[in-house]
Amino acid sequence: MRVAFVYPNPREELARAVAAGEAPDTGLLGQNHLAEYGIAAGIHESRMRRATRQPGLTHRVTWLARELTVPWEVGDATAIVTSLGSLLPLAARVRRGPKTVLININFCTMLDRLRGPRRNLLERSLKAADAIVCLAAAQRAKLLEQITVDPARVHVVLLGVDATYYEPRPEPLEPHVVAVGRDVGRDYTTFAQAVGDLGVRTTIVASARNVAGVGVPSHVEVELDVDPERLRDLYASASCVVVPTRSHEFDHGADCSGQTVLLDAMAMGRPTVITRRSTLAEYVDEGETALLVPAEQPDALGGAIQKLLDRPELRRRLGRQSRESVNRHFTTRHFAAGLAPILEAVA
Repeated sequence: MRVAFVYPNPREELARAVAAGEAPDTGLLGQNHLAEYGIAAGIHESRMRRATRQPGLTHRVTWLARELTVPWEVGDATAIVTSLGSLLPLAARVRRGPKTVLININFCTMLDRLRGPRRNLLERSLKAADAIVCLAAAQRAKLLEQITVDPARVHVVLLGVDATYYEPRPEPLEPHVVAVGRDVGRDYTTFAQAVGDLGVRTTIVASARNVAGVGVPSHVEVELDVDPERLRDLYASASCVVVPTRSHEFDHGADCSGQTVLLDAMAMGRPTVITRRSTLAEYVDEGETALLVPAEQPDALGGAIQKLLDRPELRRRLGRQSRESVNRHFTTRHFAAGLAPILEAVA
């Protein structure tokens, strides 16, 4: 079986960096491990979309139009694995192949947000997919509430991260709070309020859009769009990693906002504070692998951070147990192992 992975953004450079040990393979979504299951999985870059972003309306047109052309570009591939679900499954049905396996990154929030013809088109496209892979049971349940689709075609495969690239390092000597994430579902306003009076070194690692309009306290550093090596060093320097997200009702960003950073930090053996969301139920053993706090409550978030800063034995226990949890359940090899039988079934 030959499978083509089609990502929203170019991945060939990432694949080269992964092969050289210079980047984590998390963003490849198990593609590089499927050979272990007899599946020839390669990366296909759309001919219509290039690494250089096109100006203005051209960007929007090519972003969607590539979904119409990709099924004809991948030749005799048995299946396409992608998170592009607006048109691609419908185009594949028109061509009568290949099969389409969708990775559900943000379909639920899109369905919540869209109205009228655009929502109807997305729903039709999702129904045309041969399989949809959700990253949490709660995400699957919500999708099945939003659209009428055969439940047997909607699966759950828990996300995995690169536990080789992200490995535990010695605990830092000086306290340092690090909040990480570029998804638009992040809530750095609540985080800024939570750490305003902590008086310890604090760093936000995000994109410019995440902190626009946020009243960042003077003692908080902001690092924008850092590379993987710098991010790994920041994780290593952290006394605790914080993943502040909006509530699950927020209709922008990833359905499971926070999962990747949570697992990165857990792989590094760092104690983590994250906003409580239903899509984390399978990933966190509350109080054992992370501390959970309610959304948009600065006092609760600040209290959890202070608790970790004050209790070194708790930090070490959470860090040790979270790394063990990643090793058992949440590596990219685990993700590939869950994806392989789905690909075999649709083939």
